Amino acid sequence: MPTPPRPSDGGREFRFHEDWTLPVEPATVLDRLVDLEAYPTWWRQVRLVEQLASDRARVRVRSLLPAPLHLTLVREREDREAGQLRVGIEGDLQGYVEVQVTRIPAGCRMVWEQRVLLTKPGLRHLAALPPVRWALRANHAAMMRSARAGLGRDGPLGPPERNY
Repeated sequence: MPTPPRPSDGGREFRFHEDWTLPVEPATVLDRLVDLEAYPTWWRQVRLVEQLASDRARVRVRSLLPAPLHLTLVREREDREAGQLRVGIEGDLQGYVEVQVTRIPAGCRMVWEQRVLLTKPGLRHLAALPPVRWALRANHAAMMRSARAGLGRDGPLGPPERNY
């Protein structure tokens, strides 16, 4: 299990919270989140996925900034009945994402909690600077808008987007 970020992180720790209503069934959202290999079919910033095991994959992500992140995602907990998923993150980011998906009349509500420490050489020291920190947060926000659109699509997903 990855070590959670430390309080004395020099400004490299990031916490993100998303609370979305999606017009799809909870099972659809959970299916997409656990199928690591299919991420590029619904999340355009996930550029490459190398499946290492059924619960582990190496991924390369890139959003607006020309700074790709190389990550290993590890499914740590999956409770479909409770609608819970926890994924550990290793590599250029270290930490975790916890997702809670619940049924609502219009589809589902998804709450995303992410806590990570930026470990990517070069960026980790710059992350303490307010303009860089703002740019990294804006980059993350763009990536999450794309995730929301992909998770909220109904119906079968198409082939992976080739935008490497």
